[in-house]
Amino acid sequence: PKKTGSGRGFDTSRISKVLLITSIVTYVILALKFNFTQDDAFITFRYVENFVNGDGLVFNIGERIEGYTNFLWTIVMIIGRLAGFDLVILSRVLGVSCGAGTIVVLYLLSGEFFEKSSIWRGAACILLGSMLSFAYWSVAGLETAAFTLAVTASIYLYIRRSYMTASIVILATLLRPEGVLVFAFILIYDLVSSRRFSSYLLTIAAIYILSLLPYGIFKLYYYGGLLPNTFYAKTGLTVGKLVDGLEYTGQYLWHYLGAGLFLVPSLLCRNKERSFRVTAVFILTFMLYIVLVGGDVLKVHRFFVPLMPLIALIVVFGISRITRGKIPAAIALIALMGWQIWMPYKHISTYHTAELHLIGKMDIVSRNLLEVDSTDFSLAVSTIGKAGYNLIGHTVIDMLGLTDSTIARHPESPPDGMETTWKETHFNTPYLLSRQPDYILFSTGPKPSAPAERALFLYSGFLRNYRTIAFFDWGIFFNVFKRYYPIDDSICRDVNINFVQLYNKAFNMKNRKEYKEALAVFHEAAEYLPDKTMFPYVYYYMVDCLRRLNRGEDAYNLLNEIVKDDTLMFHTFRDLYIYEYVIFKNYEKAEKYRDRLEMLIPWYLPSVDSMVRGMTR
Repeated sequence: PKKTGSGRGFDTSRISKVLLITSIVTYVILALKFNFTQDDAFITFRYVENFVNGDGLVFNIGERIEGYTNFLWTIVMIIGRLAGFDLVILSRVLGVSCGAGTIVVLYLLSGEFFEKSSIWRGAACILLGSMLSFAYWSVAGLETAAFTLAVTASIYLYIRRSYMTASIVILATLLRPEGVLVFAFILIYDLVSSRRFSSYLLTIAAIYILSLLPYGIFKLYYYGGLLPNTFYAKTGLTVGKLVDGLEYTGQYLWHYLGAGLFLVPSLLCRNKERSFRVTAVFILTFMLYIVLVGGDVLKVHRFFVPLMPLIALIVVFGISRITRGKIPAAIALIALMGWQIWMPYKHISTYHTAELHLIGKMDIVSRNLLEVDSTDFSLAVSTIGKAGYNLIGHTVIDMLGLTDSTIARHPESPPDGMETTWKETHFNTPYLLSRQPDYILFSTGPKPSAPAERALFLYSGFLRNYRTIAFFDWGIFFNVFKRYYPIDDSICRDVNINFVQLYNKAFNMKNRKEYKEALAVFHEAAEYLPDKTMFPYVYYYMVDCLRRLNRGEDAYNLLNEIVKDDTLMFHTFRDLYIYEYVIFKNYEKAEKYRDRLEMLIPWYLPSVDSMVRGMTR
């Protein structure tokens, strides 16, 4: 069957090339708009810095754990770092360049679907160049754009039955483990379609296997296994994973394809050529993989980015077959572009803002820890990227197990009744506490969010021995738990699960300004504590609710009760210092609270003094 033509009466080849250039310009503008580095990228950067410093390809010095899934990208970053480049800038430039390269390869691939002069080739490119998620992940510092370029080139070269296919699939595999899926697809598809082992297939299979053999030997020798540690930390074929995968896929289909409706024209058209069949079957294969692994914990359609060039081509192919005339075709493409920009925009913007705040928080806390603590301290954290990168040389324990083999391979059984929206469910609290981390940093401040964070609240070893310190920036507090006493060897789960569930529920109510309801739930949560002195924060947040309900006297009395039992909560000494100095004019008592506050967090005292002076003017 003939490839789809281009129309008559004007130079469609030139217009198609103009659309190609326009798509690249549009894509670069969108990438510059996002202009951020994903927290996970800093995990790779820490591996790079440790290697460059002579400590090996490790996250923590002395721990050979493969906590990355982008070997080739890591090697490229190492080469760039040795050449003197800044890793953040280098990763962004390379990512955006790979994205632009993908658009060019898509233009070449579209030549297998349409006549060489067809305007539809440019239409496929402009569709890809205006995809927000494609630009988002290209600039995020990760290997996503490079892997997408390799996948698109692999399918293009396989359709052309080029022997270079093997080389590109090798690069894809070194960039991401899913490169094995690309190779397996080509192997099985070619075998099924031709019903024999062709010389072409045998050749690329031999090149692929023999070329990757040294890489496999390196992984076995250096890390002790072929699979990365992240495989054990994230995967698991369960009903919950399948549901997550279906939801993740459904969200992508809605945001970019109108619940799949924009794919319908390509499915209905007849006389599909081999290029279409190969592309369509690969898309379905990769989508099935995404469903089976439960989608991605990062919410902005990352796992679908490698498919976006191919899906754009398939969609444009369908539109080209069912439209008659330039005007209907233009209307269809404009409608699709409008949909794919408008529908995911709020979703992407929300997570982009959240990621910027997370990076900012981790940067502030980790840098301040370095300023106030000159010891060789250790940190446990549930989002290890930026914090780990800032704390190179310090032990950073990944509470989710991505860079910790004990947590990844020997997770603790989750308690019945634990509720969370997080996808990372592996944790091992006894092991974590046995390592006696000096600091523990949560992703959402003092409130535990991830299962690994909530599980800590079921252990008196954590509740008794850790209290928060804080750093003030951006007009808000950034809290981190500090260990004040050694944790004894008898680490066991001895606190009722209802405590942390109710504590979180009350915290959320307080954040929604439902102070009366939150006060009641905090009271209920406290009933599940074996000892009321174990974790005074539940009572302190009652104080906060009482103040906001204009019950100042009750709040003051409760503060005095708390301070009798706990001498490590800076919040209580700060508040009592303000009460005694500003309200009661009891300067002697206020000075005692001020002295204690200075012992706990001296860097914060000037701000409190300034606040007190402002209140007394």
